[in-house]
Amino acid sequence: MIRKSLLLPLLFSSALVAQEPAKTYPDAAAEKVPGDLFVVPEGLEVTVWATSPQLYNPTNLDIDHAGRIWVAEGVRYRKHFDRQPEGDRIVVLEDTDGDGKCDKSHTFVQEPLLIAPLGVAVIDNQVVVSQPPHLLVYTDVDRDLKFDPAKDKREILLTGFSGQNHDHSLHSVTVGPDGKWYFNSGNCGGQFTDKSGQTFTIFGSYRPKPIGPVEFPHNPDVLAGKPSSDGHVYVGGFTVRMNPDGTHAEVIGHNYRNSYEQSVTSLGDVFQNDNDDPPACRVSWVMEYANFGFSSNDGQRTWKADKRPGQTIPVAEWRQEDPGITPAGDVYGGGSPTGNVFYENGALGEKWIGTFLACEAGRNVVFGYQPKRSGAGFQLERMDFLTSNPTGEFAGSDFLGGETSVNRQERTLFRPSDIAVGPDGALYVTDWYDARVGGHQDLDETCSGTIYRIAPKGFKSEVPKIDPNTTEGLITALKSPAINVRAMGFYGLKAKGRAALEPVAALLDDP
Repeated sequence: MIRKSLLLPLLFSSALVAQEPAKTYPDAAAEKVPGDLFVVPEGLEVTVWATSPQLYNPTNLDIDHAGRIWVAEGVRYRKHFDRQPEGDRIVVLEDTDGDGKCDKSHTFVQEPLLIAPLGVAVIDNQVVVSQPPHLLVYTDVDRDLKFDPAKDKREILLTGFSGQNHDHSLHSVTVGPDGKWYFNSGNCGGQFTDKSGQTFTIFGSYRPKPIGPVEFPHNPDVLAGKPSSDGHVYVGGFTVRMNPDGTHAEVIGHNYRNSYEQSVTSLGDVFQNDNDDPPACRVSWVMEYANFGFSSNDGQRTWKADKRPGQTIPVAEWRQEDPGITPAGDVYGGGSPTGNVFYENGALGEKWIGTFLACEAGRNVVFGYQPKRSGAGFQLERMDFLTSNPTGEFAGSDFLGGETSVNRQERTLFRPSDIAVGPDGALYVTDWYDARVGGHQDLDETCSGTIYRIAPKGFKSEVPKIDPNTTEGLITALKSPAINVRAMGFYGLKAKGRAALEPVAALLDDP
């Protein structure tokens, strides 16, 4: 199956580390939540695909056309920024024998600049890393899956994002059906200039205290409420859409607290989750150019300052009774929302086509939604798609009192950080694994991390062979369940021009 709309729009002073790094954090046995503890819909199963020492503290993942999983690590997270001086890593994991488990793992890049990056996107041989203050693009010129500065290229595509080593900062890139890159940032904000020369100044009422060096290059006390060069005032967290070369950026949604990631469907709809001041986390559809209401319109006041008598916290926090504010979506209470993905096709079966899957680390769950049109937006009905904690006895999260609520029971240690669809059609979920989550806190000194696979019972992974040099291979990529693999097909077919017109047009008859 393929969406028809997809066819229409046809600094650094530090040295890169080329060799495998020494482990510099505490040596302890890796831990994980047992696969049989999870509850998933009937007909599906959860298996362990990879675990430490193959990866550590995963913050985000993407999957390439060969089924390799790329992970951004956060070993240096927050108070541990000096734990691994040679830097955090982007790691590549492979299942080379097709048995459904990773058997090979290596470092693509590691450098001191990388301090708990919160995003990685693999778009053909470009690896896009969200590392404030920069949005970095590593180009693997020789395609050997190891970054070598003598042969490969690294570019600071954009810079000026606040919140180095901070959850409320720059998040991952997703390619939309228009071929543009989408990314978001939490309400640390930033001041950045795109490659067309437009400068965006985006800050809100959030005034965090820095931890570590160079966390905030700009002063929000001075810059909040200032217009960007397009004349608009943008506030708080925001979503950007731009060309892959960094030109013609535009803000398509703003005034979030901390939207951790976005998903773009083949019809161009954007869905996201957004963190809260407990207890009002939400999952939302992003109405284009909408204001999502967390701070005042001038970025100077918090929702608490403007809360009116009789208003509940969810209504006040997202300003749902103020004019010009978009509907909040599914406001489900306290938590720590993280990565997400929109499942359109793959191995799970027809029942799950059109499902938005949103990780919720504070509640040990991946939520599932099947958005339904409702007026000018979408109705979002929530279900637990994957959970280690079906009884809802949560622990270790901010909305429960933080560390005072830690219990270290296995069901509360699953902290899903991201989810992606592989080219084999299965789902892959990264687990941060910790008794504590939220408030920039952690307790797991082992830095353990795991990747779980969700697939039909008895599933055997088969990754289609894709030759990006042929039209046939690019058509196969365009049909892929993996979002950024589809982008590889899109760009390749677009580059072929009229030579690709006939085979692309034939896809309009694809059921």
